[in-house]
Amino acid sequence: MSTRVPLVQTSLLTASSEPAPADQRRLVIVASTMRSGSTLLKALLATAPDVTDLPEVNFQRFVAADRAPRVWALAPQRIVLLKRPAWFHETRTYPRLPVSLQPQLIVLVRDAWDTVRSIRRMTFGFLSPLVPRAFDSWLVRKYWLPVTQRLVELADRQAERVALIRYEDLIAQPRHVTAQLFAFIGSQRREGVEAYQIPKRGPWRWWSDDNSLHLQSLRVQRSNGRVAPPECIRQLLESMPDLAALRSRLAYC
Repeated sequence: MSTRVPLVQTSLLTASSEPAPADQRRLVIVASTMRSGSTLLKALLATAPDVTDLPEVNFQRFVAADRAPRVWALAPQRIVLLKRPAWFHETRTYPRLPVSLQPQLIVLVRDAWDTVRSIRRMTFGFLSPLVPRAFDSWLVRKYWLPVTQRLVELADRQAERVALIRYEDLIAQPRHVTAQLFAFIGSQRREGVEAYQIPKRGPWRWWSDDNSLHLQSLRVQRSNGRVAPPECIRQLLESMPDLAALRSRLAYC
């Protein structure tokens, strides 16, 4: 489910506050649905000294070629890592990439029901049990499906520049997955990680990043087991052809 890159052991170099030379700089974008682990992945990759640890930045702001220099002004590290999940109104356009900068793309996916269940909790908090299941169905059909379809199609078209990663694999094998990604983005770091630090700019904040208790633990938290979807969602997952095909493509069924 992900780009396979040989793992090479190498020593870590010291991060510098001096901007890297322009011809050595690289843009890496994490694209995903909401509640798919993009903040966790960003924190893990930012343990490398040559990778930025920026707050959530909408990379789609830099699509115009004349805005490209603003990307390098965000931080001095050689590899600028940006992430911002798709919002509800972007299902037909996300992700718009700043192609003039030739970004490398990490597509991060998570299974439909787990994504929807997490969005429900984030959106409604303690009131989430009162929300009709029709909301979950809408999220699966009108948000998760079209966004994930676009991301997977993009990964299939540009396999040499895109790494397709499942959130479930990141949680189960964080060292293995991050080692692959460090090699993919060309970082100095090669050894995978499962722990990270609070950003120097300050703690994560809701609505600009995740700020869950799991994230605050500063270590990847293994899953305690999946929660089965309600019957109405299970039937939807099995009966809708496009949805079933996409989940099968991603080895979710």
